[in-house]
Amino acid sequence: MEVKKEVFGTLSDGNVASLYTVSNGKMSFSATDYGCIITSILLPDPRSGKVDVSLGYSTLTGYACGTSSFGAIVGRFANRIGNAKFSLDGKDYALDVNSCGADCLHGGYTRYDKMLWKSSVFSNKNGIGVKFTRTSRDMEQGFPGNVKLEVVYTLDKFNRITLKYKASSDAATPINITNHTYFNLAGRGSVEDHVLQMNCPSYLEVDKNLIPTGKLIRVNGSAFDFLKSKKLGKDIKKTGNGYDHCFVTEVYDPDMKSAFDGEVKYAATIEDPVSGRAMKVYTDQIGIQLYTGNFLNGETGRNGMKYGKHEAFCLETQCFPDTPNKKDFPSCILYPGKKYKALTVYEFLF
Repeated sequence: MEVKKEVFGTLSDGNVASLYTVSNGKMSFSATDYGCIITSILLPDPRSGKVDVSLGYSTLTGYACGTSSFGAIVGRFANRIGNAKFSLDGKDYALDVNSCGADCLHGGYTRYDKMLWKSSVFSNKNGIGVKFTRTSRDMEQGFPGNVKLEVVYTLDKFNRITLKYKASSDAATPINITNHTYFNLAGRGSVEDHVLQMNCPSYLEVDKNLIPTGKLIRVNGSAFDFLKSKKLGKDIKKTGNGYDHCFVTEVYDPDMKSAFDGEVKYAATIEDPVSGRAMKVYTDQIGIQLYTGNFLNGETGRNGMKYGKHEAFCLETQCFPDTPNKKDFPSCILYPGKKYKALTVYEFLF
């Protein structure tokens, strides 16, 4: 098992970004300290030797100019906040409006994936990997509090990539961190024939702008029913443009007060039936956003590859969207003296 570090490129401000490649001898992933972006996940392939099952760009410039958040860390609040505002402790906060002309998506315009983080390599009994840290200053993106952030990616001998997030704040603030890797277990082409099973009995009802209404809807018999394995494309047309919905994991308990109090549980398995490659997801998060690349529209990615609609999927583990405005959702507020911790495991089978 090893980690290799190299120069990824130079940013417009003159700062140099590094690229780390973490390998266990069977598979590898690469990540850069620019946005904590996972730039590739290489799995064995009997024909080509290896195949990249993530979407991305070939260069640092691609990530600096791109808008799809390929492989990136998303925060301070991942997903959507309705009407781009919230109230906390009697004070109103206004956020960037960057979704549907009314809402805030993934923190607005000042995104974590456009920032250079501090980084270091580590090795321990659980595997090897890279740790990224930075401080999100008070009122960055419109959120209160100076928040110390830590993102850790670990690869172990069992072909598991573990993503751990930690944070502390000097003022009460909403927080919701996730990774936005786009996967395609075939390497390219539509993912509609990928077979998905989700251990999620409910999903969040949303309005026309994909903001949760506050209702949890049972999936049974609907287009959102993945309790038994089925192809992603089987009912995708019934959703309209495709899946971009938050499913409720078994971590969720109607009586839980804080979204930070969950225990790690199995959430999903997805497989490319042609190659036999599969990925299992485990998390301590109450929500998992299934996104089927609905807004990919021929974007030029790695090695000149064109990424089209439904040619990737994301399984973004997180708190419920719009939680700061939904009093009945488990709280996403991090208070001074408390710790935010979140953990997700992607296990690859090949």
